[in-house]
Amino acid sequence: MMGGNRKFDQFALVAFVIVQSKQAKQKLGKKALQKKVHLIQELGAVDTGYQFAFYSYGPYSVSLAGDLDVIAKSGGAEISYDRSANCYEIDTSEHTGRMQERGREFVEKNKAAIERVLESFGERSAKDLELVSTIAYLHRHAPREEFDDNGELAKHVMDLKPRYEKTDVEKAVYEVKAFLSYENGTEAALTSVGGQ
Repeated sequence: MMGGNRKFDQFALVAFVIVQSKQAKQKLGKKALQKKVHLIQELGAVDTGYQFAFYSYGPYSVSLAGDLDVIAKSGGAEISYDRSANCYEIDTSEHTGRMQERGREFVEKNKAAIERVLESFGERSAKDLELVSTIAYLHRHAPREEFDDNGELAKHVMDLKPRYEKTDVEKAVYEVKAFLSYENGTEAALTSVGGQ
């Protein structure tokens, strides 16, 4: 559960992701932020308080997008548009630290889980995060027997994301399942989708 002030906790989480990305020298755009917060919620089992729906670029939260705008207007983030790359870049700003401090208790309580997700998936491009986040979304929303069957899961992902190569989908399925298996403390045998 989130702490005493849910909105401060959410702002602190967003600020933490921004700071972590900067410290790791990773570019962070709006799409990547959406996917990282979604993965923190779904794979890290952190109650972020955000509702995600599935859109053309994968899981997306309207309220997270709104919160990012509020954070930027409050000096907690700097958002710039890079015309050459046709994308937004999010960076720290003068009040990013203050945003983190207001929800410090929530971030500290969930820091290990947040950092495990960011260490495993944080360096990925927005395109790769979209694929991983789609699989994480299906973990919650697909029938259990479909998610458990690597071939069926890969087929469902390919139907949703036809622009991805089959080998990339299979690899991402394996990585998400390996992460979930580790997080759940199980020694489940993970075989690659192609039976390799």
